[in-house]
Amino acid sequence: MLKTKDLCAGYGKKVVISGVSFEVKAGEIVTLIGPNGSGKSTVLKTITGQLARLGGTISVLDKDLVSLSASEAALHVSMVMTERIHPEYMTCRDVIATGRYPYTGRLGILGEADWRAVDEAIKLVHAEDVVDSDFMRISDGQRQRVMLARAICQDTEIIVLDEPTSFLDMFYKLDLLKTIRFLAREKGKAILMSLHELDLVKMVADTVVCLKNDGVDGAHVVRIGTPGEIFVGRFVQDLYGVEPDEFDPETASLRLKPVVAEAVGGEGDVQKVSGAPAPVSSDAPVTKKRAKVIMVQGTMSNAGKSLLVAGLCRVFRQDGYRVAPFKSQNMALNSFITNEGLEMGRAQVMQAEAAGIEPIVAMNPILLKPTDDKGSQVIVNGEVIGNMRAKDYFKYKKQLIPDIKKAFSALEEIADIIVIEGAGSPAEINLRSDDIVNMGLAELVDAPVLLVADIDRGGVFAQLCGTVQLLRDDERARVKGLVINKFRGDKSILDPGISMIEDMLKIPVTGVLPYLDISLDDEDSLSTRFEKKETKLVNIGVVRLPRISNFTDFAVFEQIQDVSLHYITDVREVAKMDMVIIPGSKNTIGDLKWLRESGLEAAIKKFATKKPVFGICGGYQMLGNSIIDADGVEGGGELRGMELLDCRTELKSQKVRTRVSGRLGAVDGVLSCLSRKEFSGYEIHMGETTVGGNAHLMEKGAYSGNVYGTYIHGFFDEGDLSICVVRALAAAKGVSLPCDGAGAETDGAVTGAAVETGAASCEKLKERSGDVSSGSEPRQRFDYRAFKETQYDKLADAVRGYMDMKAVYGMLREAAF
Repeated sequence: MLKTKDLCAGYGKKVVISGVSFEVKAGEIVTLIGPNGSGKSTVLKTITGQLARLGGTISVLDKDLVSLSASEAALHVSMVMTERIHPEYMTCRDVIATGRYPYTGRLGILGEADWRAVDEAIKLVHAEDVVDSDFMRISDGQRQRVMLARAICQDTEIIVLDEPTSFLDMFYKLDLLKTIRFLAREKGKAILMSLHELDLVKMVADTVVCLKNDGVDGAHVVRIGTPGEIFVGRFVQDLYGVEPDEFDPETASLRLKPVVAEAVGGEGDVQKVSGAPAPVSSDAPVTKKRAKVIMVQGTMSNAGKSLLVAGLCRVFRQDGYRVAPFKSQNMALNSFITNEGLEMGRAQVMQAEAAGIEPIVAMNPILLKPTDDKGSQVIVNGEVIGNMRAKDYFKYKKQLIPDIKKAFSALEEIADIIVIEGAGSPAEINLRSDDIVNMGLAELVDAPVLLVADIDRGGVFAQLCGTVQLLRDDERARVKGLVINKFRGDKSILDPGISMIEDMLKIPVTGVLPYLDISLDDEDSLSTRFEKKETKLVNIGVVRLPRISNFTDFAVFEQIQDVSLHYITDVREVAKMDMVIIPGSKNTIGDLKWLRESGLEAAIKKFATKKPVFGICGGYQMLGNSIIDADGVEGGGELRGMELLDCRTELKSQKVRTRVSGRLGAVDGVLSCLSRKEFSGYEIHMGETTVGGNAHLMEKGAYSGNVYGTYIHGFFDEGDLSICVVRALAAAKGVSLPCDGAGAETDGAVTGAAVETGAASCEKLKERSGDVSSGSEPRQRFDYRAFKETQYDKLADAVRGYMDMKAVYGMLREAAF
């Protein structure tokens, strides 16, 4: 039923695994095994069409898979992969029912026979207890059963499963294997799956395909056979790189070596149990390693560390490894609330997205949010511990080393590779003695270092040479590769300088990365997006407050072709906008005073009489009648607000940190299109707002006339909210976007220029959101999540194309384990 011959698979043009040939027959279960990074998921994703085939053939029912359209392939091959899907506000029954879409035509309407197939699949996987639950609110194990039911009701001859037992307990693992065996033996399905649990492989597989990456020629098939032929002698031990006595091929189970006592010291020595935890001083290195590590440091702030970490995370993930980002200490006003209800830096959230995992606070245990020029709010493990002046924090921070080590150890439990980001520059010799984020951290976790320099700033060779020369000998020895970032032009021009710098420093240049046109969340105010001033069909102004926070709340607007996002600081810019947004702030009272003193408050109040003003978090608080700080959160006192919304805010010392989602109620005014829209985001604020009778309640906020406010960060990211707002602004302006992602109908006069620009917008939206469908029908939604996935893949392609990844993997092999 399914056959591959000399299959080559990978990402972009990079081949990860080659020469893969095997066959899956009707009624047969074939399993792929091999260590992490051996290409199992890559092969399965290529067979199911998620990755482009790079060579060889894939035959389905004796037809070349390439000759089948996506809809035809869906009639023959179904899949259950490890990546999480995000079908907001769908029940489990709804998700399972999508398995019938290949049979329903374009409208997706299920008939009685379809619903019978859905019910039979639900019963087969014993998912009756969750069918009416929100898919996003069930456990990982329950999701796995639901996704299997979806594949079953798709009723294909071939079912592909990637690690289907990953999240299941013992009972459900056995239950799932019984179901898989039933599908093969009784229904004649051809089953192809990958498994890590070798005892289950031996129990259920008819044929085992063994994959391995030898680090030289990439991954390939090393043996194919029955379980009896595979689980014999030392083959499996050699495949996974374990000692012969650590695995029993007879039972396909691991053996843990017995604990032995070993002598420590000389006369009067103390007996110590090997493996028992020993006291560790705060500045001793982490010695128990479960993950390989590599660290990215920079010659300066904004050299490109964050993006390179994200790119490496994506590459390692594509190569089949579990990978996690880590930054011990982050200083930024852009933060995020995790599903744990804890606060962390936004950059590590972006990197976690690139790695394909849920962001957790262990990825960024220390976050500093500047409150003024001399102090910051200090957040440890997602919780505020207080405000500190800079000199007080420098005295205190070494006490946080145990928290850093604990967070790092937590990541080691879930990752094969940890990619660490430094901060600023390791050459700040005045800070060396108390460093916990650059070379101090590299020593703590015994990490090799890539040093990144920004050629766009000029003096790239001086940056690299000066930084390395200022390091101690032991620190210099950790630098295994140099990276030149943001290069424009012909690389051959750089070659003489590269030869000289390599000769001087005895460190190879591991990569020259080009200046990339990639739209991903930036970390701090050095972002070049603040400098964009181009006027387009629709112009949205975000007030660039001195202590602006979470400016990524508006990044989605930058992806709409006919919209220009301006960060404004001058009163003359206000009148040119179609909507003004007042963003979040780390010091609401201080920034409100600045707004008043700069004249922007008066300009915005005049603007609000004709056009919409939107406040997010601190911006929402500023729109009210007053802000009261009785607890001294921002210095105490009371300040009159902008008086655009009938509400008052009392600042509280307890920070609100929570994720929120739901559906908006009725909304009036120019943004009435928000009515009944689904929303999702998170709250981070220190205040309670009371809405008066002259304003209407909106979810976590209020509105009145042209003025709207909410506490929800990420408000515009959900679904088609951004498109809805842009269309409303265009209509109010007397123009429209013929293809803005929400259909071609128009409400106002359309100029010739608008029509032409809108058509370009249609094509750009299709390209950016990954729409490769044919025909002229416009997209109905702009999928911001899907767009970001294309950007992460684009970043990974650049890292693969311009970095010496063989050298990077060599650094990982040399790293302590």
